[in-house]
Parts: sequence; C-alpha cells; structure tokens
Amino acid sequence: MRKHKVMLGDKLLYQASQLSHAQRFAKARQAEGVPCHVVPDEMPKPPRKVRINSLTGKPYRKVTSEKAVR
Repeated sequence: MRKHKVMLGDKLLYQASQLSHAQRFAKARQAEGVPCHVVPDEMPKPPRKVRINSLTGKPYRKVTSEKAVR
C-alpha cells in the first residue's frame, strides 16, 4: 500500500494511501498556520495481477478503446 506522508519538520502528522488526501490535509493545516509539507511515496506501484474469469478460466479481456467490439 502507498504511504504518502504529511510532515512537520521530522514529525509525522498524517499518512495516507492517496496523494490527494495527503495534499488536502496539508493544505488545511497550512491554512491554520502549521508549516507542514507533503512527502509523496517514491516506491513504484506494484504491477497489477491478471484477473482470471472463474467461469472460463481465462483472463478478463482488456478494453483498449471507447467502443469495445463484442
């Protein structure tokens, strides 16, 4: 899971999995006068696992365009 952090100096104020939540929290604290900043998680996202359709035993088809041909 991603861990974006809102820091006050070297003290951890808040930790979130979504960067937008950490940014929103930091912006609210800055409006209150607390000089905090966001430290985004630098680890690369893990690759997503292929989802297998339990009825067919094959992977789900990926849609590459707006109009999926069926």
